[in-house]
Amino acid sequence: MKRVSIIAGLVALFVLEASVIAVKKSSTWDEPAHILAGYAHIREGMDYISPLNHPAFGRMLAGALPAAFLDLDFDKNVRPEQAEGSDFFPYSIKFLYGNRAAGDTVLFLSRLPNILLGALLGVYVFLWSEELWGLKGGYLSLFLYALSPNILSNASLAATDMPIAAFFFISSYYLFRLSKDGPSTKGIVMAAAMTALAFTSKHTAFLLLPVVATAFIGNAREGFSRAVSYYVLFAFIVYASIWAVYGFRYHSVSGSYVPLYWDRLALSGLTPVFGFLRKIKLLPEAYLYSVAGVLTGAGSGKAAFLMGRYSTEGWWYYFPVAFLIKTPIPVIFLLIAALLYLPKGRGTKGVLLFVALPAAFVFAAMSAQKVNIGIRHILPVYPFIFTLIGFAPNIRTRSMRAARAVLCGCVVWYAYSAASIFPHDLAYFNEFIGGPGNGYRYLVDSNLDWGQDLKGLKAYMDEKNIGRIKLAYFGLADPGYFSIDYEYLPSFLILNPRNAKPSTPVKGYFAISATMLQGVYLPDRDFYRVFREARPIDTIGYSIFIYRF
Repeated sequence: MKRVSIIAGLVALFVLEASVIAVKKSSTWDEPAHILAGYAHIREGMDYISPLNHPAFGRMLAGALPAAFLDLDFDKNVRPEQAEGSDFFPYSIKFLYGNRAAGDTVLFLSRLPNILLGALLGVYVFLWSEELWGLKGGYLSLFLYALSPNILSNASLAATDMPIAAFFFISSYYLFRLSKDGPSTKGIVMAAAMTALAFTSKHTAFLLLPVVATAFIGNAREGFSRAVSYYVLFAFIVYASIWAVYGFRYHSVSGSYVPLYWDRLALSGLTPVFGFLRKIKLLPEAYLYSVAGVLTGAGSGKAAFLMGRYSTEGWWYYFPVAFLIKTPIPVIFLLIAALLYLPKGRGTKGVLLFVALPAAFVFAAMSAQKVNIGIRHILPVYPFIFTLIGFAPNIRTRSMRAARAVLCGCVVWYAYSAASIFPHDLAYFNEFIGGPGNGYRYLVDSNLDWGQDLKGLKAYMDEKNIGRIKLAYFGLADPGYFSIDYEYLPSFLILNPRNAKPSTPVKGYFAISATMLQGVYLPDRDFYRVFREARPIDTIGYSIFIYRF
């Protein structure tokens, strides 16, 4: 009973924290598009409106509750992303904030599935850690997970990063059980189902293939023909499930469907491969298109910022740096201790293969590609790290009193770090760089400023009796929805700016988003240099800087 109560308490704490963040934060850059695409898929039965880069299920989670519980207006004639004259992104904002239901209601219902999925993932972190290290290890892993700023900030958003983190980890857990206990029908079905959900949530799931191969090799050593028969069933379930998510249709049946723009994707040597896959209709066209879109983006890169430098090609050390400064220091210390003291033996080999290596695969693959816009792309690494740290209570040294003191100190330090950043968890940076106040000097975009603090800006303006503010905002949301009276400054990207003027005197109150401050997406990256060199009078959630001249 005590075990269940502790688990339930930590999971409930996680849900409460994530829900508070979801209520307090405005929509981020990507959320309106995810919500609209998921809702359209559920309503129309096919992923036709925005298949580029994203498979369907992760977005369907965002659209599921609004489709089930709200009577929303939906224009079936909206032009899909990439179509000529596309109005997908402008309509996604209108769909969220200009519908029959209040935008905050639509947004929270869209975020709720990921909050609950995050809670489920926490339970699996506990189960795996307990199985490996015992009850104390399970408690420690779940505690670290439930308070993790990176996990909480992404679980409270209607995006695809939390689904892939959850299903990647849960799939690995069931594959580990198959390797340990031997294949069974129940085990294969559970592993295949979770793997299918991973593959239809985000294409990071392809990094599960080495984990599947590892499990198969382990089972084949015990009986090759038996292993083959079970893993054929595994492959069939995954394959059929992908088709099921897309309604067992190759093409969209929506009246608004337009042919996909395969000729715009820079696939180089892979073009004949995708041509063949389309010819034989191996998978739904929208799914193949999303895979091709990710490969194109990973190879071509995107505007990025790191420690005062700019690049469209990325840096191999981007994610190592992001991990070191956006992960609480106690977690880094405990991870190093766990790896150093992890006992050598037969049991350890399985832990390394199924817990350490999947995290390493994700880290290496993300570091090799050219899109460097957020630590969220390595979010699947964290549940594995928390599971490995579960070994820490079992460390045996010459001075056990000192070891226990270090462990307790790390736990207290971690709790303080989590409490001090709440509810601005997306903007968390550790003490290596002086905390979140200095984060903008090192990373921006979805590491810090993803457009989430318009509510906070409005509250600040009301508190300080600021009638109108000059605003440079990074995001798609309309500040006017939050009753923010503003004068538009060059931004990326307010779709329908208000009170835009040819020139703006540097006088009065200014609100500059961190990503705009660094000029990442502006033609002139020094456009806001005068603000970078000035001291702000305040910050909103660490992501919007307030100046007064």
